[in-house]
Amino acid sequence: MYYFIVNPASHSSGKRSSWHMLRAELEKRDVPFKAFRTDHEGHAAELAGRISSRDPGSVIVTVGGDGSIHEVLNGISDPSSVTLGVIPHGSGNDFARGLGIPDDPARALDIVLAGRTMSMDIGYEESPGQPRRRFGVSCGIGFDASICHEALHSPIKDALNAAGLGSATYGVIAVKQILTYRKGPMYISADGGEARRYDNVFFACVMNQKYEGGGFMMTPDASPCDGLLNVFICCGISNLRLVTALPLTRKGKHTRVPGIHFLKGRTISIRADRDVPIHLDGESGGVHEILNAGIENEKLKVLVP
Repeated sequence: MYYFIVNPASHSSGKRSSWHMLRAELEKRDVPFKAFRTDHEGHAAELAGRISSRDPGSVIVTVGGDGSIHEVLNGISDPSSVTLGVIPHGSGNDFARGLGIPDDPARALDIVLAGRTMSMDIGYEESPGQPRRRFGVSCGIGFDASICHEALHSPIKDALNAAGLGSATYGVIAVKQILTYRKGPMYISADGGEARRYDNVFFACVMNQKYEGGGFMMTPDASPCDGLLNVFICCGISNLRLVTALPLTRKGKHTRVPGIHFLKGRTISIRADRDVPIHLDGESGGVHEILNAGIENEKLKVLVP
């Protein structure tokens, strides 16, 4: 059985009616399915929890953006018991982008129904005093999380979505944040090793896939199925150099820019000198001094091209 979790508030390129086309196509092909529309924050997680616990072996398909996928990942009771499908319909769509799933809803549906799967790593983040939270794309601390915090509550995002330019949201807000974010030291370690101090850190992002922020290829060699997390660290550079370096990440041409560092590991620990914003898959993770990330033991089957 296919279970579609549809976020009606999520949209890409100004299109809001994709689900009507998808439903008609499913009925035309006599595909057995049930559909649920989300109507409040956390609803997708609730639905995924009920579906995965009551119908192991089912296919859960999200029609929405990275935020919807994030909720579903955190709602699934046992990742090994279900298969995840994605119809990207958000403003960032980095989860789908990293797996090669096209933005076109009809083509994405064809991939879902074709049934080809890969086993994907699921990241998790644990801040002191917080429950473990999963992520599919990335988690981060510092400047990039500040962008996510603002994007979630900014009229800029609504205006750009309405104009069909939703993917530009993060770039516009990033420029604003560059002018206001206060850098500081961070101590970062991988797999329980000795922590290294990085000074004047703009941000550190822990990547399960290549892209975050609406198409920025932060870690070109990252793979969501190699059992490792890739860390991108940006520190000790001027605001001007950051402005010139960020566009290079669109094509993954930033790897030799001075002040950009990379790290890999199955577990990652990051400690800042103060409480700073944290994000998970572009969703607010609160404000904390410490970010601990790792990879779940269970993998998740995902429908891919």
